[in-house]
Amino acid sequence: MPPITIVFFLTGLAVWAIGLYFVGAGAQPREGGPNPLVSVGWLSLIAGLSDFGQAFYIMAARPEPLGADGSVLISGLIVFYATFFTLLGITAIKGLDLRVIGNVAIPVAIVPLFYWNVFAGGWMFRSILIVWLIAFLAVWATTYGRFSAKLLGWILLFTAVYTFWVPGILLALGRPIP
Repeated sequence: MPPITIVFFLTGLAVWAIGLYFVGAGAQPREGGPNPLVSVGWLSLIAGLSDFGQAFYIMAARPEPLGADGSVLISGLIVFYATFFTLLGITAIKGLDLRVIGNVAIPVAIVPLFYWNVFAGGWMFRSILIVWLIAFLAVWATTYGRFSAKLLGWILLFTAVYTFWVPGILLALGRPIP
């Protein structure tokens, strides 16, 4: 399997956990227990740091300036998301203001759209860019109280399945991503 499957599966788990937290599943601490957002933060931090590692591995394994398969460009995109998930993890663990995450979510929503041509000929990756645009703009709006946290949770659950796990599963089955 390509190394990007690690990014798909692990980051998908983080997005899934965040989504469940926002829909309210396991979001309330047990009596006298810790805030579940801290556990979500740890998973996000682990995903972010792992994504950094995978991006650097991909660049080291295929160091061509624009590699025939666009590996350096894809690594750049992975680093972009790795930064977001690392920051989210630290913010959740430390109980910091989530509006900073919302502010960072705006460029994370928009900049990947400039990868549109990188994914020419692949409808799924292009549709993933659109889902990420919606998801990250919803993150921004939620952190500023302009969007329902529960609806954001459902968007993130869909995002985890469609944009992370489905491509990873296709690769694990030896199939190309359409």
